[in-house]
Amino acid sequence: SNPYEASTVDLAKPVSDGDTYKPKFFSLKGRIGRLRYLSYSMGAGLLLAGAGFLVAMILAMISPFLAVGAVIVYIPAAVIIFAITVRRLNDLDQSGWWSLLSIIPIVNLGLSLWLLFGAGSEGSNRYGLPPSANTRWVVIGAWALPVVFVAGILAAIAIPAYQHYTQKAKAAQQSASVAVPRAMM
Repeated sequence: SNPYEASTVDLAKPVSDGDTYKPKFFSLKGRIGRLRYLSYSMGAGLLLAGAGFLVAMILAMISPFLAVGAVIVYIPAAVIIFAITVRRLNDLDQSGWWSLLSIIPIVNLGLSLWLLFGAGSEGSNRYGLPPSANTRWVVIGAWALPVVFVAGILAAIAIPAYQHYTQKAKAAQQSASVAVPRAMM
């Protein structure tokens, strides 16, 4: 009952392996796995890039010099991506200070690959409990990247091919319409 007495809790006892926590999108603490990192990065990147584009367009309509002000929208994007990167590094049992490597060209590519493909710590680590299982929306968000990537490649191939096809079809139709009257004579 003495408030100044040492605690009797065994702090050396590891947390049970089944304990997890539910990560929140805007939290700055905790850990996130590879799939959540990919999904959160895609979601934040797409939403904030879209918002930046809209702000730039609106400001450009007012004055072309104001369009530079759209950079202000990208500051929160950088902060959010930085926070997501820190949480992913925490899952790898690394300090969040490693996220500063994302500023260095070429090195940031290696960091991104490590964050995407590096396996997180099993069980709890010095940054907390492992994240809970991924929700359906996290999985859908993570699959959005490959789907958008493949759709972009297919569109880059299909659109010029279709334009070439329509040009050939019009040329064939014009040559056929010219050839028909000669055959009738």
